[in-house]
Amino acid sequence: MFSRVDAPMLQQVAHQATNHLASRFLGHYWQLLDKLALNSSVDAAALLAQLGLDPKQALEAITLNQYYQLLALSAPKLREQGFFLQLGQCFDISDAGVLGYASLSVDNLRQSWELTDRNYALYPHPLTAQRIIDAHSVSLRLNTPAKAIHDSRYLQEEWLSATWKWMYQRLPDIANSTQLTVKLAYPQPSYGKQYANIFPGKVLFNQAYSELCFPLSWYDIPFPTANPATAALCQQQCLLIMNQLASQTDVVEQVQRLLLLSPQRELPKLEQMAQHFHLPSHSFHRQLKKSGMTYRQIVNEVKMELAKDYLAKTTLPLQEISYLLGYEHAANFYRAFKQQLGMTATTFRNRSS
Repeated sequence: MFSRVDAPMLQQVAHQATNHLASRFLGHYWQLLDKLALNSSVDAAALLAQLGLDPKQALEAITLNQYYQLLALSAPKLREQGFFLQLGQCFDISDAGVLGYASLSVDNLRQSWELTDRNYALYPHPLTAQRIIDAHSVSLRLNTPAKAIHDSRYLQEEWLSATWKWMYQRLPDIANSTQLTVKLAYPQPSYGKQYANIFPGKVLFNQAYSELCFPLSWYDIPFPTANPATAALCQQQCLLIMNQLASQTDVVEQVQRLLLLSPQRELPKLEQMAQHFHLPSHSFHRQLKKSGMTYRQIVNEVKMELAKDYLAKTTLPLQEISYLLGYEHAANFYRAFKQQLGMTATTFRNRSS
């Protein structure tokens, strides 16, 4: 479909695809605030302005990174309302555009997740997950560092709820199946009864991991929407965009782009990034060294680029910027910024204004 389109056009298509998804997500967020009458609890317009967005034009301008920053900023006011569980149920698989249509058109869940894994860079989420398959079941397990379990509960809820929604959209017959088991790596919250309204099977709190578990037999149930011709066309479109973007950059630039696209507070570890390139960690490390960089150096550079962007284009407090960049203590951010830029973050912001 895009075989004759030039590289800049493909970059534009990729940019438009991720921004389309962010726009749809923001629309769901606003609609749910209205539905639950929570506009008095959180001033979304003010938060968008903090992120450097004009609230009136946010639907057209917001990026996925900014969308997940909005969720992080509003989480303290909304998470105890069960808002993020319900937010996940607002999402539709068609929100993902060409990747969504491709996911609906393949034969089964197995092919659908393989497709999503290959194209993760187009539609990144703050949390990553691994599939664990044994003789009888499949688990979709969230990769959440122990120290981030509490802070990321709202994101875990959003991911688990949305993933379940997208599963039963593909397979309507499982929508009310009690064979689903949901495990949560945190205590039952005050709104714990809401989980039963979303997940039809067992819901278990205080578990070792947060995960969705279901019978292996679901993995290969044919999709009623399967369409080989549509699947092939959409997959070709995704593949061409991904290949073109990858061919234009060396490995360091690819890693930088993936990190910048990643809206998560805690950026992927070297092992997780190596998995994206289908390389063992040691081979990935050697490849970066050949390009004159280590993974830690790349991560630090990306953090500083994001910091400069936040300081110049938003009104976020320094402590909030420190949090969004994954620093446990604001003092560590202040020190790292001064060492890297030769001036304090406050001085940089003042000069940029």
